Amino acid sequence: MVVFLEVFISMLAALGVTLSIIELSRCRRAKKASFVCVCFKEELLENGLPDMLVICKNDAEQEEIIRRVCTSDGRKAFIKRI
Repeated sequence: MVVFLEVFISMLAALGVTLSIIELSRCRRAKKASFVCVCFKEELLENGLPDMLVICKNDAEQEEIIRRVCTSDGRKAFIKRI
């Protein structure tokens, strides 16, 4: 019974280390992402919350998402890259 308890605790510790490494790598990848704010009113670009916030991994994905948003909505879109 004692051996089983030690094995179980060791398994939980290994699982904790693995999940910590996964979380750290996810945070590191999130820092490399670029953000695009899409607003349909110009005053929201400076001091308000944007209508839409898009997280992109590369420029091609960013341009494709902006194209789809702008063609699907008839309003004029203002774009701010962060």
